[in-house]
Amino acid sequence: MRTSTALVVVALLASPAATVAAQPRAKPAASGSIAGTVSFKGTPPERKALDRKSDPVCARTERLAEDVVVEGGKLRDVHVRIKIGTAGKHAAPETPAVVVQTECMYTPRVVGVIAGQKLEVRNGDPTFHNVRGTLGKQILWNLAHLAGGEPLVRSDLGKAGEVVSLHCDVHPWMAAWAVVSDHPYFAVTGPDGSFSLTGVPPGTYTLEAWHPTLGLKTTKVKVKKAKTARAAFTF
Repeated sequence: MRTSTALVVVALLASPAATVAAQPRAKPAASGSIAGTVSFKGTPPERKALDRKSDPVCARTERLAEDVVVEGGKLRDVHVRIKIGTAGKHAAPETPAVVVQTECMYTPRVVGVIAGQKLEVRNGDPTFHNVRGTLGKQILWNLAHLAGGEPLVRSDLGKAGEVVSLHCDVHPWMAAWAVVSDHPYFAVTGPDGSFSLTGVPPGTYTLEAWHPTLGLKTTKVKVKKAKTARAAFTF
């Protein structure tokens, strides 16, 4: 009887190890990522108060110019991406990119889209706007947007590599940019100047940083499987 009990105990002790050994191991991640910051060197331009008295709704809130926004030496509104044509082919997502008119400003000021993706512009202000989309010197649309109106949804945003600018002719200080890519490996810096591109296939790429006022800078970056490559830009 004691011998049988001992055999059962040995079998129970052995079985967990056998079960663990039989479980398939998780495969290592097949992609990597790119992360870094965008800095501004020197004294940034003065951000002057905008004259918004033409509209009582806009005049309720004082806002500063957003041509160049620097906080703690870090630059906001920089679109960082892998150079187009080098990261494969990708279908446009069904979900639109969104820009909101709030406090008589566009938020975000810079947005990334994939070619074929729609752009949805919402009016969060209790006042009238118009939204003019421009590609270079070509006006793509110029639409009225009533307070409380339905979002304006556009699909004609140009090809990968192009940039569509948004303007409000009622409030001339309002401006935003939709940067069109052929892949999803892009990000726009916030107040801390940081960016992160995830799910990037391993390889060596040219990384671009574009600011609507300060222009374009590039650098090379090598992405390894399951690793985060670091990159930095200075304007």
